[in-house]
Amino acid sequence: MNEVPPRFRGAPRRACDSCRRRKIRCNLEQPCAKCREIALVCQYNDIARRKGPKGLKAPILASLRLTENSVGLSTPSCCLPADNVFPKFAQSPSAPHNAAPCSVSCDASLLLCERSPAAPAPVPQRISPPQLQAHFQVFMKYLYPIMPVVDGNALLLDCANPDALHHRRYALLVALSAAAHFQLNLDMPQGNDPSDTLQSGHSLIKEATQTLHQFDPLDDPHVDTLLTMFFLFAAYGNLRKQDQAWHFLSQSISFVYMLKLNVEATYSALSQNDADMLRRIYWLLFVTERAYALQTGRPVMLRGTIQKPAVFRSRSPTIMYGFASLISLFESIIPEFYDWNTCDVGEPGDLPSLSNIYKSLAFALPLLAEVSETSRVDFVLTQHWLQTRLWQFYKDRKYLCQTQSNMEFPTEIPAMAGKNVMACLSSVAQKSTDAHGIGAEQKLYDIGECVFQLTQQLSPQRAQSLKESIVDVKDVLCGILTSLSRIRGAQSYLFPALLQQSQELLGFGDVPQPLREASPESDAIE
Repeated sequence: MNEVPPRFRGAPRRACDSCRRRKIRCNLEQPCAKCREIALVCQYNDIARRKGPKGLKAPILASLRLTENSVGLSTPSCCLPADNVFPKFAQSPSAPHNAAPCSVSCDASLLLCERSPAAPAPVPQRISPPQLQAHFQVFMKYLYPIMPVVDGNALLLDCANPDALHHRRYALLVALSAAAHFQLNLDMPQGNDPSDTLQSGHSLIKEATQTLHQFDPLDDPHVDTLLTMFFLFAAYGNLRKQDQAWHFLSQSISFVYMLKLNVEATYSALSQNDADMLRRIYWLLFVTERAYALQTGRPVMLRGTIQKPAVFRSRSPTIMYGFASLISLFESIIPEFYDWNTCDVGEPGDLPSLSNIYKSLAFALPLLAEVSETSRVDFVLTQHWLQTRLWQFYKDRKYLCQTQSNMEFPTEIPAMAGKNVMACLSSVAQKSTDAHGIGAEQKLYDIGECVFQLTQQLSPQRAQSLKESIVDVKDVLCGILTSLSRIRGAQSYLFPALLQQSQELLGFGDVPQPLREASPESDAIE
């Protein structure tokens, strides 16, 4: 299969570092043929040298291999293991089964593995390799099942020598680190470990945004920049900075259109692995945009216009099966629903369409035993959260459309959703829930709020019947409150509000009003 060579701003004018030091002919590609032949890292950074032996048996080759091994996939001696830097994750019994592989071929012009041969001079005081490697290892262990959009081998090699990277590539690594940092709440105190071993999450965001200003992303639109914008969205989203999060999500979607990732023909010139990686990126943004639009009442742009990434021919079929199952949930919701969702409560929607959407969601039953715990939580929590969003939408507009009342839309949707979600969360490790960051907190709160609203509509007789036939809504609310009280190692910012609403129903007596937090929008990045 023909491979598409990486895109550079100009072809290198001299031999690569390895060929120059070995005094052999270089074809000036990236990687060049000689380095590819013997599996050396191909770079164009050294000053030309005039002397030295030639050939594969030259002593310099051993030196090159030694240098390469020092930045290989094994953790260098100078690198702190992720569990040492982030001890709160050290007690996890195991990574999600079928853990993410770190090997995807990346030769296409849009893909992630490009090292610019004309990289600028090293930037002083870039984040150290141990910090980048530790964050990246945590990302691969806990977040890759829900964000399977990076080439682990290529990025881990880049973590070992950040000073040699182009600004674009370095910004991607730092933004990924910031996303992992805030998604997993790593700024929490880490026991007795020295705090200076942990890079501040705010400093990671600052470093990533400053690096973006050191080059013009529009001069050469690249998927690295798209992913940088996406990971900054994730970081700001977990900080509850909605304006910044929306900005970076919109930027990442803009790069989708600039790179024509929404056009199936874009993928025809790529290898199977390269095309699948880009498809994953497109569909991750598809899912993310829709979930965020439902939460914030914003419109959506992306459509399901391209093929989905491969499942069974991928190197991580378990992860990709869970990812494909999640995509199918959001495909069930027609684009018009997002338009209705942006309207005021008084605007009626097509209620029969809501019934069809609900049926599609309710009958989506993938083989959850075949996916990782992290993917299972993602699917179950999202599936039932979407059902409660439909229920809320219908409840707010039902009185406007009495002529469309013949709908198969169960009244007890929130109770069933809460019951199924709590059954799922009780069957998995806490880390599998924590991996979903603030999104899991917000979905749990939304479900709990709908459960409480349901109790306000039920007569005592109907509530008793529901308790006997399906579930006791008080038990569901208590379970959700318990989850919110300890998610990501701390009490959720949403816990006091839900507790305040349900205190009388649960018989907790007088609960103090939740303290008003300082708005995260007003917090300056340090």
